[in-house]
Amino acid sequence: MNFLAAFKTKTPFDFKLSTLYILNVSDYIFTLILLSTGFFVEGNPILGGCIDSIGGFVLKCLLPLALLLYIRLRLAELPKSRYKSAKFLLNIGLTLYSVINIFHIFCFVLLAVYF
Repeated sequence: MNFLAAFKTKTPFDFKLSTLYILNVSDYIFTLILLSTGFFVEGNPILGGCIDSIGGFVLKCLLPLALLLYIRLRLAELPKSRYKSAKFLLNIGLTLYSVINIFHIFCFVLLAVYF
């Protein structure tokens, strides 16, 4: 019961963590769509062989969800003096996934224009 009670407390990082997860899942969905066209390949060598199987779903959706929930629990215990470094690291993750998603959208535009 104590485990679930920890999620009732809001942290300043909840929005950023949720956004990071949404960007991660959209990256997975965009990647699957682009791979199905046959014009694109997976750029991540770790996921290259399993992106379109249940392993890809676990690695791109379930594992990140578990990790972000764990991080959220840890951030709830974080002293306010450490907020700055946590915000910095979250912003780096958000920036990287935003760039990846923008790249995917750019690829969709290229597909629409040239094919």
